[in-house]
Amino acid sequence: MIMTLIKEESGKNFIKEMEKNYGSIEELEKLHKRTNNALMYVDLENWKYFLKHPDEKIKRGETKFINKISLSDIEMEILNTIKHKHPQSIKQLAKLINKDISTTHSKVKKMTNQGLLSIKEGNKNSKVPILNYDKIEISV
Repeated sequence: MIMTLIKEESGKNFIKEMEKNYGSIEELEKLHKRTNNALMYVDLENWKYFLKHPDEKIKRGETKFINKISLSDIEMEILNTIKHKHPQSIKQLAKLINKDISTTHSKVKKMTNQGLLSIKEGNKNSKVPILNYDKIEISV
């Protein structure tokens, strides 16, 4: 199966990401000249385009090849809650969905391993579940 995680964002957000990754467009141009890296060339051309069209929407996808995937009702509720309520820890997520922390943690871990979620460090060593896309497409 093929799973595509799709994120829709504006050109402004793309530019912020490029600034975070490369510092400035000038730095990216220097890097590209030194390395002749094809991905840097694409980033550079896109950056130039979105400087002129900052409000244009972009759909960016990440494709994953998977053997199988199954999402229970609880896992769908977890994804939906993370997307709409942005919990700042797995403990807070468990409270929002009225489930115990161990069940919630194991479901989050499973979905992280499947590539559906990512985790970042939060306050006081808490784990913050992150949903980095707006849409999931699955092709059989």
